[in-house]
Amino acid sequence: MRAYVVNRNAHPSELALVSCAPVPTPEADEIIVDVYSAALNFFDILQSQGKYQIKPPFPFALGAEFAGRVAIDSPIPEGCSLRPGDRVFGMGQGSLADKVVAKWRSAKVLPDNLTFDQGAGLFITWPTSYEALVGRAELKSGETVLVNAAAGGVGIAAVQIAKAIGATVIAAAGSPSKLDVCKQLGSADYTVDYSKPGWQKQVLQFTGGKGVDVVFDPVGRITESLKCIAFKGRALVIGFASGNIEKVKE
Repeated sequence: MRAYVVNRNAHPSELALVSCAPVPTPEADEIIVDVYSAALNFFDILQSQGKYQIKPPFPFALGAEFAGRVAIDSPIPEGCSLRPGDRVFGMGQGSLADKVVAKWRSAKVLPDNLTFDQGAGLFITWPTSYEALVGRAELKSGETVLVNAAAGGVGIAAVQIAKAIGATVIAAAGSPSKLDVCKQLGSADYTVDYSKPGWQKQVLQFTGGKGVDVVFDPVGRITESLKCIAFKGRALVIGFASGNIEKVKE
């Protein structure tokens, strides 16, 4: 089986695709999936370097999100409605491989109108952004949200979810090319380059001086984003992709 196998802590760019990786063995509540497409998340990069909280023993296959078909030889656990050949997307350690095992509850039927490439990036990023905006911030139609790192996976999902809710979206990123992604894939109302000094003033201009109702931050820019948040606004700490774990002082 082909797989990107981690034998030592290293950046994924240093990994080689091997052709002799062992086929994973499913446990009682797991299915085998033939992987047609897999996503690369930021935490995969951290895990490969030994910097993530989940540390599988060496050697292990990298990756967590996938889309594909339930393998013909896959066992079907009790209570599982999936069948061999079904199109699925989901989550399972080792998805950057020809086959992956996954808890059957962590695999869902892939709608016919979605490609495998589209399905591979759904299971982790979209629920993360949805729970943050809807479950925690309780974002409402008519409010304004600032999405940092808006050209990344959770950022694009956050922009699209916020737009679907009816919010005004200010997408922030660190380069013109990334801001173009925010417009094309997320239909952001406004964009701002946070690599430029004083970018918060531009956000305040967009909001008529009020500031944003919600800050969505997966990168580690909460402290500087608080300079353009509204009174009684909500700040969502999603992650620290920059590597800087901030400490917000009262």
